Amino acid sequence: MLELTGSGAEPLEAEDPRRIGPIPLAGRLGAGGMGRVYLGVQEGRYVAVKQLLASVVGEDEDFLRRFGHELDNLARLPAGATAPLLAGDRTARPPWFATAYVPGITLREAITLHGGPLPADALWLLLREAAASLASVHALDMVHRDLKPSNVMLTLDGLTLIDFGVARAAEQSQLTRTGMVVGTPAYMAPEQASGKRKLSGATDVFALGSVLAYAACGRPPFGDESGHGVLYRIVHEEPDLEPLRDLEPELAELVEACLAKDPDDRPTAADLLERASRQGPFTQPLWPVAIDERLTERAAFAADVHDLDVPTLSLTDGKPDPAQAAEPAAPGPGATP
Repeated sequence: MLELTGSGAEPLEAEDPRRIGPIPLAGRLGAGGMGRVYLGVQEGRYVAVKQLLASVVGEDEDFLRRFGHELDNLARLPAGATAPLLAGDRTARPPWFATAYVPGITLREAITLHGGPLPADALWLLLREAAASLASVHALDMVHRDLKPSNVMLTLDGLTLIDFGVARAAEQSQLTRTGMVVGTPAYMAPEQASGKRKLSGATDVFALGSVLAYAACGRPPFGDESGHGVLYRIVHEEPDLEPLRDLEPELAELVEACLAKDPDDRPTAADLLERASRQGPFTQPLWPVAIDERLTERAAFAADVHDLDVPTLSLTDGKPDPAQAAEPAAPGPGATP
């Protein structure tokens, strides 16, 4: 069994598969509203394998078509914009895909580890790195649509945005048209919350403003509940940025611009990149001590890859062993990439 110390993964549970497609699994990295994320090994590297829940996919052919389209888009993203797509099977039931394992921690985890909001220099770095990724994505007329602290992975070298595409595929599918809301309310833009305007790169800029406010204040600027109250405040009220104004007035002014109600009034990701880059140079260690130490552990784990020997047949009778099945009929309860 692979030693998971430093990986960020938890041991597999009884209902978890031991292999997805050709990729053997070592542990569970996380879960969300649409599936589970596993740590696997493929061709001498660690990978994050994301399997959608059968209960979410169901027989929704429109979702499956759009999900396949989003995998195609993910493969088009420029290097450095997100964890690269390495493999996948959109025809599997449930479908799955694998990206490179990111040896990092989420912004949410980083705030907890640090014991509170990030210092000003780390906030400027967060803005520069996230804006650089978004600018390259927006240049291809693509949008993330679900930018939030758990989709921002801090690394020793900067950060990586994860989870492009899956939420968008669901948002455009029959799931939404039958009443399912996709996304995270506290980080939605007004046009996303109201559904009155087509989403664009400006939608991601609003979410980035909310993410920066969270990193600076310890809470989203319009509240963190999941109900209609936070959506109402996003559409009709002004953000709470007082802690950031006290800490770094220039950055607070920029975040306030990101949170403009009208998408046309927001800066672009390229604008944000240019403004944040003026604050450099950013030197190692990039992040506060406790965060940097955890990231060093992740990087050390990723650099020492061990192959997994996961049998697909029982050694006693030659029949498939349910606990070691190549692909289970349906995964247990859990949540998404």
